[in-house]
Amino acid sequence: MLIGGISVPFAERYAAHQIKAEIERDGQGSVGTVEVGLFGRRVVLDNFKSHGDGELEARRWEASGLSVSLTDLLEGRTPFSGFRPGDPLRAERVELTDVRYAPPGSSERWSAASIVVKGLDLARYDAATSGTARLPVQTARIAAALTVRSVVATKVVYVVPGKGDTVGIRQIEVEAIDHGKIGKIRVSDLDATPKAAAEESFKVAEIRASALDLGGVARRLASGAWRVGQPLGRIDLGEARASGFGGLLMSQYGVSLDAVSLETSHDPAGSRKSRFRIDGLTFKVGRDRETARFGMLLQAMGLRELALGFDCSGDERRAKGELAIENCTLAAADLANVALGAGFVDADEAFWRAVDEGRPIDIARSSIALGSAKLAIIDKGVIERVAGAVAAATHEPPAATRAKLAQDIRSFQPPDVLITEGLTKLLDTVARFVEQGGTLVIEARPEPPFGLANAGRLSRPGVDLVSLFGLSARLAR
Repeated sequence: MLIGGISVPFAERYAAHQIKAEIERDGQGSVGTVEVGLFGRRVVLDNFKSHGDGELEARRWEASGLSVSLTDLLEGRTPFSGFRPGDPLRAERVELTDVRYAPPGSSERWSAASIVVKGLDLARYDAATSGTARLPVQTARIAAALTVRSVVATKVVYVVPGKGDTVGIRQIEVEAIDHGKIGKIRVSDLDATPKAAAEESFKVAEIRASALDLGGVARRLASGAWRVGQPLGRIDLGEARASGFGGLLMSQYGVSLDAVSLETSHDPAGSRKSRFRIDGLTFKVGRDRETARFGMLLQAMGLRELALGFDCSGDERRAKGELAIENCTLAAADLANVALGAGFVDADEAFWRAVDEGRPIDIARSSIALGSAKLAIIDKGVIERVAGAVAAATHEPPAATRAKLAQDIRSFQPPDVLITEGLTKLLDTVARFVEQGGTLVIEARPEPPFGLANAGRLSRPGVDLVSLFGLSARLAR
């Protein structure tokens, strides 16, 4: 076949020669060999090196389905040569092998055994930036202009500048990147290793997330007004989970953790529900001497380990101006279950803006108020075990220890707090919980709801906490 009177093989060799010449023209880049496939819009570079913006090397760089014309390809005008930040780029497939990158003027290093990108479409974007936040601003603008069908990177290694510590990832898989949104992401076998160490100090078997929305963060960064240290705002997601924690640091302190997860859902009424869980958090006596005292405490309570689980749900009802903390439960095996719930009302626009923008200090300017709260403590042996441990240390009978603690609670008089009949009844209920066990329930129903504007009343001498918060307590078996 002929193109413009010349054969295709000759045209491809000519295009390869032109591309190599363009890459090496200004001395900022070099390439061993170049291969071109005209009809597949395919370019292959072997032993590519660039010294323009830092040091970039790739043993092999292949791109196919490039959005360049035959004329540009024949003249060597490709994304590999003459490509400037802000230029659009489209390719059906891009694959890099043995990639290494070092930013200018830094000991920071990045490397990957392979990177495969499918369905790449980068629209034109504003690349004019300045200041110390140049890199995050550029990254945000690229994210806002980028769509990608999938990305897979293997054996990714990051070298921390200055220290030489490394963070390694066996594989990263990303699907459905769409202008700041990500359909799915999965990170397999992440580990952090100090320089010259023989074992990882920290590792995670898997991190996965879905339905990520980084749009708000990208917009703040892309504006150019963001400065290092300023909040970036909330990242929305559907689900995230990290599992398989380990490493020398955790084993040294006797800590093990199965998984941490977060789930978020939205309903048509505008409610946003979320659930956060910590599964399989266990503390044992580790290899570090500092854990010896903890081991003595466990032994005194008749425990070999402290096993914890945490499960907490929340509900944002913006249309109603309400925020609910539902059934936040800390479960300590063979000790107790502690459950907390709370309802907040009058959550105004100032409150939601502070949440969305990541500015917790601005919540003080909102009108949000505590409408109700409930704390439940279910005794599963904690009182008996703690009393036994104290009794062993003081050489007193456990029953006497519990009786003394109950007496101290009944006679407790918090400073600058009005001692009322209601407070006396509440303390008596807590004391009976110590004596009998069971389930202790403490509720708050302030009337009117307690807002941050009333926080100053807590520092006044003689404050009546029971009336202010509508406190009550009851004991159930």
